[in-house]
Amino acid sequence: MDKFTVMANMFDLMIESNPNVNPALASSWQSLRPTFIPDRTPEEKADLERRADEHSSDLFDEINLNT
Repeated sequence: MDKFTVMANMFDLMIESNPNVNPALASSWQSLRPTFIPDRTPEEKADLERRADEHSSDLFDEINLNT
């Protein structure tokens, strides 16, 4: 995860968990967020899922959970 993703996730959490957030600020952030963290293409999502599955499998193999 890069620094922009971490920052965006922090802002998302603050906006979602704080009922006192100014609605105009929340709306501004929601419109700006895609410029920081663009939505992944279906190909990028599939590649990310494939790599996560491989990583999980390797991790399970290392701790001998896969049979």
